[in-house]
Amino acid sequence: MTARERRSTARTAAAALAAVAALGLTGCSTEGPETGTDVEDVSEGEVLESSPAPQNSSTAGDTFVGDYDQGFHDARETYVGQQVTLSAEVDDVIGDDGLVIAGAAENTVDPLLVLYDMDQVDVEEGQAVEVVGTVQRSFDPSTLDDQAQEDFTDELYQDHEQQPYVEADSVRLLPEQ
Repeated sequence: MTARERRSTARTAAAALAAVAALGLTGCSTEGPETGTDVEDVSEGEVLESSPAPQNSSTAGDTFVGDYDQGFHDARETYVGQQVTLSAEVDDVIGDDGLVIAGAAENTVDPLLVLYDMDQVDVEEGQAVEVVGTVQRSFDPSTLDDQAQEDFTDELYQDHEQQPYVEADSVRLLPEQ
């Protein structure tokens, strides 16, 4: 192969490469009419704008988002070690280290212990709160360090020993409805 043939072959290859690259870029263009299938075309049912979102659902980052109700209570063992977001009424505030939540008036459910630094939020019994935290399998003060054991020897915590609980990252007061 001569030098002239090599240059010709190189030019042809370069031209072909440039053409393929240009074709690829035009395929990414956002101009012109769209073709293909829309979501509406494949949807069997009609989605209404007024359709309510489910109250209790999973969302990115959380495994459960919703009301603390009988459904969550019955399935709470499945959420152990996972982050949840619960809305509930404060049943009791226990010192500086926690509170107890219960279902709203329309859904009575067993109380759930929430451990949280209560100096960070000002809540009272009966107020609605949103709790974000990790569900723990079993509240056992004997497994905590010595300082924490002293904090949790109060009789109010005894009802919650060996029960699932939430170690909260945040507790915030919900607006009154």
